[in-house]
Amino acid sequence: MITRSMIPEYLKYILPTTLTFTLAGVYGIIDGIFVGHAVGDAGLAGINVAYPLVCFILAVGTGLGMGGGVISSIARGRGDAQRSKRVIGVTLFMLVVSSLPILAVYSLFAEQLCRALGGQGETLSQAVNYLKVVAFGAPFQVLVTGCTPLIRNKGMVAFAMCVQVFAGLVNVVLDYLFVVVWQRGTAGAAEATVVAQIVAFLFVLGFFLHRDNRVPLRDFIPDGAICAHIVKLGAAPFGLTLLPEVSTVVNNVSLSYYGGETALAAYAAIAYVAYFVQIVIQSVGDGSQPLISVYRGAGDLRAVRRLRNTNYVVAIALGFVGLGVVYMVRHAIPVLFGAYALPVFSICYIFYGFTHTTTSFFYAVDDSCSSNMLVVAEAVTVCIVVFVMGRLFQVDGIWFSPTVLQMLLSILAGALLYRRHKARKE
Repeated sequence: MITRSMIPEYLKYILPTTLTFTLAGVYGIIDGIFVGHAVGDAGLAGINVAYPLVCFILAVGTGLGMGGGVISSIARGRGDAQRSKRVIGVTLFMLVVSSLPILAVYSLFAEQLCRALGGQGETLSQAVNYLKVVAFGAPFQVLVTGCTPLIRNKGMVAFAMCVQVFAGLVNVVLDYLFVVVWQRGTAGAAEATVVAQIVAFLFVLGFFLHRDNRVPLRDFIPDGAICAHIVKLGAAPFGLTLLPEVSTVVNNVSLSYYGGETALAAYAAIAYVAYFVQIVIQSVGDGSQPLISVYRGAGDLRAVRRLRNTNYVVAIALGFVGLGVVYMVRHAIPVLFGAYALPVFSICYIFYGFTHTTTSFFYAVDDSCSSNMLVVAEAVTVCIVVFVMGRLFQVDGIWFSPTVLQMLLSILAGALLYRRHKARKE
């Protein structure tokens, strides 16, 4: 556990990040309420169809920003301020360049992409309307998402939080105006998101134009080795951002086959709660990443271990809290499954706190091999576990499959930690 002297610094990073992640989940629910109320089921279904593509935008920004942030922080911990700035400049360049193909592909092939994700009829039309607008905001969304870890890694955690919170509030207000008042449908919801991201981008731009944070133009020139390092290290946070979508697709297909519409309706409600709890737990690892990376760069392995172990306590405690909360709201789920589905499903949070905090720890200390291994293992194993549990126990097995998945991943995470401890004494 961290020492008493480390607590203020730890809370400085953890609390704002956790609050930001929590409010992001709340804003997402409010978006759904506005669209569902004003547009109806087709509009909400259309956004759900297009959302994996929106999530890809977020994943690109998160992956590149987190990868660059870790490398920059480790360099800063070593006292190499010049390399730290160089990495930030290259990361900003990569964020801009990566957003342009997304803008082009989403704009030109919106209908084909949404159709491939299952959109049809009115749902397809609503999804296309939403995605075409989101496409034009992709550069801003990639930059804001990617710059947030960079800002946090420079110690400006409160500023990063304020930008995200303010952008979320702008999004909610504009959602009400565009969707409810002006009746612009799913396109209006997308317009609200794009405008909110532009507002956030202006704050981010102002941050990097300030003399204390300004990056010299020469540092924007791409460097092959740095680019490869950022991509390699950013693969894990990129994957973590997409994993909930993979799990949702796999569970939807299996539940549709074994349980029909009632099971799907139950899972739709469970997924909202699950995502909210998961991002709060994930905020512990991401929030402490700047500290772990700096101490790793400085060679203070004792502080690294203290931070990692404290994260385990906090994340697993949040898992227990999440389990308790969802048990209390279990009767909000459809009657057929409400008595047991959500509590059984939510046991996984206890193990989730360990596995995902471990993944965050690995990329915070620049161990991309271990972090990527855990992410790939989760993506592959979720398909196998859900399929096997469904075949053996039908719907009941699918409800319990997330816990089985996280238990298996906990074994792998523990083995990787032990290997690292034996090799590097961390």
